[in-house]
Amino acid sequence: MDSPENLTQHEQKAIDSWINLSDGHPRHDLTSSQSALIDRLPELFRTASTEPFEKLERQALRAFMSALGQHSAPVETGRVFSLYSSSVATMALANALAELNHRVALLHPTFDNIHDILSRSVKITSIEEAACAQARLDEIISWGATCLFITTPNNPTGWVLQRQEFERVVRVCAERNILLCLDTSFRGFDARAQFDGYEVLHRHGAQYVVIEDTGKLWPMSELKLGIVAVSEGMWPIMRKAVSDVLLTVSPFVLKLVESLSQDAAVGGLDRLHDLIAANRRRVARTVAALPGVTLPDPSSRISAVRLAFPSAEAAERVSSDLLGNGIHVLPCRQFHWARPEEGGHLFRVALARNPDVIEAAMSRLGAAVKSSVGLD
Repeated sequence: MDSPENLTQHEQKAIDSWINLSDGHPRHDLTSSQSALIDRLPELFRTASTEPFEKLERQALRAFMSALGQHSAPVETGRVFSLYSSSVATMALANALAELNHRVALLHPTFDNIHDILSRSVKITSIEEAACAQARLDEIISWGATCLFITTPNNPTGWVLQRQEFERVVRVCAERNILLCLDTSFRGFDARAQFDGYEVLHRHGAQYVVIEDTGKLWPMSELKLGIVAVSEGMWPIMRKAVSDVLLTVSPFVLKLVESLSQDAAVGGLDRLHDLIAANRRRVARTVAALPGVTLPDPSSRISAVRLAFPSAEAAERVSSDLLGNGIHVLPCRQFHWARPEEGGHLFRVALARNPDVIEAAMSRLGAAVKSSVGLD
């Protein structure tokens, strides 16, 4: 029997659809400043071909980290690596964790490829968002966890470890000798995640690996970086793990990321936040008029929103209706990798789209709910 499709396979089906609300990658128009940057691509290419790689990489990483408030990231020490994507970064991390014989407590729910990649190399148990927020780690430590892996802001819920909670988790991990791994790929969407996390990690002396990502922020036809920052103790093994999967990233992409980060720091992020917030409000207005449908994550600020239905069958009927009209959304069962049934009544809608795309999809959603679920 074939295995159930993972989330990325669902997303791949939607790439050329009429309305793709499946994947979380940005698929909206460029801002005026980003369009001006595209006009400068030949200049960036020529610069990237003449400057030393190390200089290009440090400039790009420093610009990106600074734009997101991560001023204490160890860029100048050489403990920040650039890779093709956050998934490749997770693959390198999984190899390092296996070599160190770690047992991992992974946040639940979260994007399934994190679990799938890690579970091929190490033993995995689940930990819930509430337990992470309160740094209740006794249960996972009793299981034998030596590593805690948290996605913050989390995909798909938008839950985020805010500063006080983050301080608590870092302190407990440092005291209990737990390696703290963080995936912060959606950090750019949520100002609550943009305090200087590296300052906290360094002050408490925690051992850490942090995965950052540029790919969710800018509609650049998949020209992006995955980024891994590590504590001093993790540097030797992660350096080897990264070298096992690549030589270098593209110098041109480094120069592009530097320029995009500079634009983000002077208003680009604010414009992105405005787009996502406006699209979220449009979804909320539609859902408010549909009895039996709710938004379970009211505080989420990431570039996706979950819709909850009365049952898994209702969610499936609505998503099938949408699919029949060329509109792809993402089922949530696979996010709940430990207990898939918990996600059956949910699906996720991507928000990093042009407003007219969201408008068209919401118009059809209303009709789909009334005809498929019988709530009229």
